[in-house]
Amino acid sequence: MSKEMFDVVFFGILQTGKDKETAMQNMAKLFKTEPQKLASYFAGGRKVIKGKINAATAEKYKSALENVGLVIKLEPSEADDTATGQSANKASGSSTQAAKTSAAIDISGLTLAELGSDVLQHPVEVTPQKIEDISDISVADVGVDVLEHPAEVTPQKIEDISDLSMAEPGTDVLDHPREVIAQKIDEITDVSLAEPGVDIIENPKPKAKAPIPDTSELSIE
Repeated sequence: MSKEMFDVVFFGILQTGKDKETAMQNMAKLFKTEPQKLASYFAGGRKVIKGKINAATAEKYKSALENVGLVIKLEPSEADDTATGQSANKASGSSTQAAKTSAAIDISGLTLAELGSDVLQHPVEVTPQKIEDISDISVADVGVDVLEHPAEVTPQKIEDISDLSMAEPGTDVLDHPREVIAQKIDEITDVSLAEPGVDIIENPKPKAKAPIPDTSELSIE
């Protein structure tokens, strides 16, 4: 019984934060080819990078390609039709097979770079910043104020408060609270509440009714 085979498939989707040009250059470095030869891979649609390989090899391709910025999917390979009795079925499905074949790109001449190789073909050159002599610099102890000349804050002068005390909880601490004069309410013993739902407007404004036109001369015949 043969082992299950897989296709390494790319749909043109990149890892988060990766740009197309960088991913293309990284992939070209991985397969030791020119970036322009891989442009069709990034045009969208289903692209088979490597087909009909075992699970272990497929995982290696997936890991290497994801490291250069691609989003890779492993799909089970379709079984080959070797029986002569299936030739009619293959002919009837030629259009579907042609569509799938057109999506696949020949990469027989491509190889994987060694594990740990630098896959960036044209890495950005970073000029190291020149650092002066720091041999006389030391690390301060934990908790030490590292500001050499901190801004001087003059503390505010506080008068003698020895005669002050705390009021009891709930005490009104306003020395001279504003006096609020209660509003005078007239006699309301003869006032009562209406029943729920009662219209409390004594003389509601009559609602105008829409005029009904004369339809005596109309018929449905």
